[in-house]
Amino acid sequence: MKSILLITSQASIRDDFTRMLCPYYRMCCADSEEEGLQVLKEKPGDIVAVLIELALARKSGFAFAERLREIATFSPIPMIAISAALPVPEDMDCIEHGFYDLITAYAPQQMVHKRISNAIRARDSLSLSELEKMLKALPSCIFLKDSEGRYVFSTQYWHHISVDSDPNWSIRGKTDLDIRKDKQNAMKAMEADRRILQTGEGTDYIIEENEDGIREFLQLIKRPVYDDDGRINGIIALINNVTEYQLLKMELEKRAKTDELTGLLNKSAAQDLVRMMVANYQKDGDRSALLIIDIDLFKQVNDTFGHAEGDRVLTEIGRIIKNGCRSMDVAGRIGGDEFMIYMRGIVSPENASQLAQRLQAQSARAFEGGPLEGRVSLSIGISLYPEHGKRFDDLFKSADEALYYVKNHGRAAYRVCPAGERA
Repeated sequence: MKSILLITSQASIRDDFTRMLCPYYRMCCADSEEEGLQVLKEKPGDIVAVLIELALARKSGFAFAERLREIATFSPIPMIAISAALPVPEDMDCIEHGFYDLITAYAPQQMVHKRISNAIRARDSLSLSELEKMLKALPSCIFLKDSEGRYVFSTQYWHHISVDSDPNWSIRGKTDLDIRKDKQNAMKAMEADRRILQTGEGTDYIIEENEDGIREFLQLIKRPVYDDDGRINGIIALINNVTEYQLLKMELEKRAKTDELTGLLNKSAAQDLVRMMVANYQKDGDRSALLIIDIDLFKQVNDTFGHAEGDRVLTEIGRIIKNGCRSMDVAGRIGGDEFMIYMRGIVSPENASQLAQRLQAQSARAFEGGPLEGRVSLSIGISLYPEHGKRFDDLFKSADEALYYVKNHGRAAYRVCPAGERA
């Protein structure tokens, strides 16, 4: 139950107002303004309204009202003057000193309760308005929705919503579908709101916006709002622009999976991806090929021409492999001078052989006219799905054995693991 502070030196006024208000509020009484101020300090969060005997307030020159307005903790609490006598026009000077209303003990109980409730509600609304203005200074967007998922207020109108050119346009009463340019994210937001209103469980999620040529990642933190009876009557939410963080995270994740020199997948990322594809996406009748590629005598290139020139060879071979692959294929650098390509959905083994031939020809041409002309060649071993296995490890072993055969029989060639041979 909410509390009201009643400040009066007259027992009759205290008794009359206590009798009328005790069914609705917990009454805290004080005989003087100083005592009343002490009660407020002891219970700063409990008091929702202060009723002050008009004669006491006038006697101190309305000093108590001035002190309450100066203390930020107490300034939102409405002050109401009370009197045992019917008011005269001169009594209304209390309004000029910050009092919300003047109520006499002659007023009916329900009217007294209603007028005090209105004062509390009005001060709450004023505080919300003031709070909204203060929150606009923050970079985050804070918004409130009602129990129907309609906006009550929002501290920011970001460019991903459609704002009317009317200077009096307000977000109040509108849904996400009414204002969001990205209707897919609007539906996602409304679905999240429905779950919160039904279950009382908050949610956090990140969405990507690409409106107006601007790519943004927005973090939404949503929580239910409850009324005094414990019923959900709305949603309060925070939107943070996490674009910089999200792009950095994506870049770090990419680097964790990417070979820095060639831009291809690194060994663990490439092998994990192919292993998952072979295990989960191959269906009966599908065919695929695994190519293991090795740069011949690469150590001699490093020793003779230096590591910088060796890195240039690796970079160029990586570029040739990347350009030679389709979007559905997987390519990675799996060792110092060793690469891997997984070709999905091939029609026949000739598809893999043709790719091997192209890679070898392009690698030879890439270094023509320079000191490395005639010194860079590729040895390639090829295995086929399902002929050489239906697991990645089996395919890799077969391709690696085919590569080993090539390197021991002159290099600069490719070999498909012979039919009937399995790892």
